[in-house]
Amino acid sequence: MKEFFILSFLIPLIAGVILFRLDGRRADYVMLISVIIAAILNLAGVVSYYTAGMPTIHKVLFKTKSFGEVYGLIIDPMSVSVGFVVITAGLLFMLYAKDYMSPRNKEHPVYSDKGRFYAWMVLFIGATLAFIYSSSILQLLIFFEIMSLACWGVVSYYGGKKAERSAYKALIVTNFGAMVGLYTAVAIGITKLHDLSLFALSNLSGDMKLIVFIAIMIAAFTKSAQFPLYSWLPDAMVAPTPASAFLHGAAMVEMGVYLLARAIQFMQPLPIQAFYVMASLLLATLVICIFMYPLQKDAKRLLAYSTIAESGLMYVGLAFAVLGLKTGLQASMFQLFNHAYIKGLAFLTAGTFSYAIGTLEMDKIKGLIKSLPISAYSWTFALIGLAGVPPFAVFFSKLAILTNIKGALGNPLALALLVMVLIDAGVFLMVALKRIHGMAFSVCECNEKYDISDLMKLSMILLLILGIIAPLISYPFITKIGW
Repeated sequence: MKEFFILSFLIPLIAGVILFRLDGRRADYVMLISVIIAAILNLAGVVSYYTAGMPTIHKVLFKTKSFGEVYGLIIDPMSVSVGFVVITAGLLFMLYAKDYMSPRNKEHPVYSDKGRFYAWMVLFIGATLAFIYSSSILQLLIFFEIMSLACWGVVSYYGGKKAERSAYKALIVTNFGAMVGLYTAVAIGITKLHDLSLFALSNLSGDMKLIVFIAIMIAAFTKSAQFPLYSWLPDAMVAPTPASAFLHGAAMVEMGVYLLARAIQFMQPLPIQAFYVMASLLLATLVICIFMYPLQKDAKRLLAYSTIAESGLMYVGLAFAVLGLKTGLQASMFQLFNHAYIKGLAFLTAGTFSYAIGTLEMDKIKGLIKSLPISAYSWTFALIGLAGVPPFAVFFSKLAILTNIKGALGNPLALALLVMVLIDAGVFLMVALKRIHGMAFSVCECNEKYDISDLMKLSMILLLILGIIAPLISYPFITKIGW
């Protein structure tokens, strides 16, 4: 079983290096073959794991006397479910990218050097999967840094001062988080525990747990663009749209949440002070997003602030997990799984604006229902889905977060977090309805028709289906997640 999961991240890591030397159709073939094989292997691993009864499997691959466990694997309901969403969403984003990254793209035509984009993206997928199955703090640090490097590669892809500045900003901010957070955790693992395994974190004293938790929280919050280091994510929207979809739907941002979820899972019980620090920053993050939604003119920047807030909601679940509620941990991972597909659909739809119309400025896009019907409907479904309207999957995960109300009674800060979840959903829905009306169903005097490729349409349709049925896929795994 474990071989399936190992190969599912090794193949993309190897293929990513090869793709730097390829271009054109050869790059298309190598990219598609490597990602499809990785997806098949991962799916085979998921099926094998499910039929085996979903046990927790911990495999130590490299260990020393001084550092304890240096490298290993954890295959459990959390890693298997998150790995599944990363590879399936990543595959659909890369299918879309094959035709998006072409001369037919009106805003960003691509004539050559496609292989470099594929290389960074496939490396991104491989590093993310390797991060998910890691069982030591050092492993998490290594793949955390590779993800940051891949993020720099895709954000800087189009070139120019704006892209380069945004790419370095993303690299510096996330590396700051790694240096403050994961380097601290590694140092304490070496000097205090003499073991880098996640399983050793429970042996820390109460005060030391608080230090390590806050350190890892800083690393996680920079990765997920939470307050105060959130501005790198909207700026990173200069990346090609398939990269933006992966950054927001299944990689960087969600991996910050996953990192802190792993820390909470293995460090229970945690000091109450950890909750208050975390909750204060989350409240500030959600307030900023609520005020920023109505101000956005660019479709991808609107989605970027939505991602910051949706990640904040995942952290709200984790805040209740810090208080000792297992349901908080489960709700957070449920939100991560459900959010990925509908956010991916939103970004790929925004990509059709760039590809077919040549702009992402929402005020300039009118009458999509006649000029580009599939984008009109997918934009509508994606935005109301992100707001948490049923039957879309995010409704169920937001509801799961709110069911932690018992844990909030008697704790004003915890109650404030749940109130902000509702306010955020309401404000985003109002902004979404305004944009849907103005862009999709408004009257436009122009009679121009636009079109996108069949492969792009297929990717969007599959994401829409997954954005509805995601709870059915994830629920058996989510309910097994615990300490």
